Amino acid sequence: MVKDILRITAIYYPMGYRELYEHLYNEDPRNRKQLNKNSLQATLSRMKKNGLLKNHSKEWSPTPEGEELLRSRNSDIRRFFPATKHRVRNSQKNLIIIFDVPEKKRRYREWLRSELVGFGFTLIQKSVWLGPSLPKEFIEYLSEVGILKYVKFFRATEKDLI
Repeated sequence: MVKDILRITAIYYPMGYRELYEHLYNEDPRNRKQLNKNSLQATLSRMKKNGLLKNHSKEWSPTPEGEELLRSRNSDIRRFFPATKHRVRNSQKNLIIIFDVPEKKRRYREWLRSELVGFGFTLIQKSVWLGPSLPKEFIEYLSEVGILKYVKFFRATEKDLI
């Protein structure tokens, strides 16, 4: 859960406790079984004590040490966007991405989520995202690391979106 908290706060920082809880709860079904408000609060407190997170005006964000830990965990995976910046593109959101990356490739699944946020995608429900078109290099990289076969792309026109 520490890695998930660092990843989410690095992408969306600063964020309040309620937002963080909702992201963790909705993102991964395994978190639902172990995530209660007391365990999240204890984990946040422990991470703050260990210098990985800081809390300013009830908003959580990673410290430089937390960001470094996050970067070092998957240093061999190519980053299209820095893990600590949340970029939103203004282009039309008409691409739906659905993925089911197996557990043995979990680190690529986590990487994919953070990259989609960087491209301006929004989470619709677990592993279903809506956003703009993706660059060809990104799709090629998905194939290169062996996860393209777990990802489905659907294009929707403005008329199709309700």
